Amino acid sequence: MVLDSSIEVPTIDDLVKMNLPKGLKSGQKLRLGKRGYQSPEGDRRGDQIVELVMQMPAELSDAEKELYEKLKQTETNPRANLV
Repeated sequence: MVLDSSIEVPTIDDLVKMNLPKGLKSGQKLRLGKRGYQSPEGDRRGDQIVELVMQMPAELSDAEKELYEKLKQTETNPRANLV
């Protein structure tokens, strides 16, 4: 992910808003503390693990294509100054 974002994650009880910092990759796992199953004794809750699965859109709108083309023009070559 290039930008910070947030998503709603279903838990056992309800939906929880989860903030996602930039730099995450598909397949990474994040922990939602005390959102998992309750212990048999009923005095503790486990954590829920959320695995990120990022998907690219199958189709882009004309406006999205235009934005990606503009972004492509701003790309720099990180190896340009290497000898």
